[in-house]
Amino acid sequence: MVTKAIVRARITTPGKGPHRLRHTVASHLVQRGAALKTVADLLGHRSLSTTQVYAKVNLPLLRQVAAAWPKEARA
Repeated sequence: MVTKAIVRARITTPGKGPHRLRHTVASHLVQRGAALKTVADLLGHRSLSTTQVYAKVNLPLLRQVAAAWPKEARA
């Protein structure tokens, strides 16, 4: 259904389909400050490490998140 809608909308991008839509939504949520746990829950990820891929698309945001971790968590 998603692929058909993308074709009807004449969107030309590699990787048409539900995965591209999920990735775009997740990336925008992270860039706008949504917690990784919130994005993980929305996408149905069991592990935050799966969701961390979306945080890496925005290095300044990734630096902010990493800077907020306690020193004990950094090793």
